[in-house]
Formats: sequence, C-alpha cells, structure tokens
Amino acid sequence: MSIRICLSLLLFSLLALSACQQAKSPQKIAVVDMGRIMRDSEPAKNGVKFLESLHADMQEKINAIQERLAQKPDDEAAQKELQSVYMASQQRMQTEQQHVISLLDDVIQRVINACREQKGYDVIINAEVTAAFSPAVDVTTEVIAEVNKHPLEFKSVADESPRNGPPGTPASETPAAAPK
Repeated sequence: MSIRICLSLLLFSLLALSACQQAKSPQKIAVVDMGRIMRDSEPAKNGVKFLESLHADMQEKINAIQERLAQKPDDEAAQKELQSVYMASQQRMQTEQQHVISLLDDVIQRVINACREQKGYDVIINAEVTAAFSPAVDVTTEVIAEVNKHPLEFKSVADESPRNGPPGTPASETPAAAPK
C-alpha cells in the first residue's frame, strides 16, 4: 500500500514538473510614450500649426471688433457681435482640436498595432501608466518614425461639413428638400 502511495506521489510530481516546463514563455511587452508622439511627430506638429493658424484668424476678428468698441464703447451691436464671435470661436476651436486629435489618434493607433504585429509584441503599454520600465522595451522612437511616414492634411471641419449632401457629391446630385 505504501508503494502505491509513493508511486502516486512520484507520478503527480513528475506531471507537475513537466507542466511547469511546458509553461508558456513570458509575454513580450513594449512601452510607448504617447505624449512624446503627440509632441514630436511631424503630423502632430502640423496639427498644432493648423490649429495655431485658425486661432490667429479668429483672434484677428476679435481684435477688429475690440478696436471698434474702443472707439465707441457704447456700441451695443459691436458688444453683441464680440460676444457672438468669441463664443463661436471657442466652439469652433474645440471642434477643430477634437478633429485634429481624432485624426492623429487614428494614425498613431494603426501604427502601434502594426508595430505590435510586426515585432510580435503581445502588449504595448502607454509609458504614462507604467511605474517603471527598461529603456530596452521603449518603442516610441520607432513609432514616431512610422507615424512620420503618414502625412496628414488638416482641413477645417467647417470646410468638410456637407452643405446639402454627402462629401464629394456634386451640387447637381444633392437631394432636393423634401416637400412639406
């Protein structure tokens, strides 16, 4: 009976040992600094330049109204216009910023996914959420180089919004207003 117990224990130990040896190899993990990509990549720099030019144009309009108000402080129409232009400018800038970030995020995510697949990484983690990591697993420079190969042309959302039909639809093919 004791031989049977010893053999069972020996067999169980051998099975456990073989299971440990057959365990999957450690996962391959990389780290990427999203903040650095958004700051240093060429498409991101171009997005910032685009937003800065929009802001400058909007500020010119606001400054012109403020100059008129400086000459005629009691001009209620100019005060209302200033308020209206200021609010519209804020809303437009917010929309434009969201659009630029969306375009950049789309390209960056595609590049990161391609990097993960090509290099065989199981996971790529944002450096901002890691407590510590080895510089050897940082793929930020590679990702920036790949993102730079995807130039983006930034256009105002207002310019892209359809007037009467979907984008690219000639005016002759836009649907007529429905009868009332």
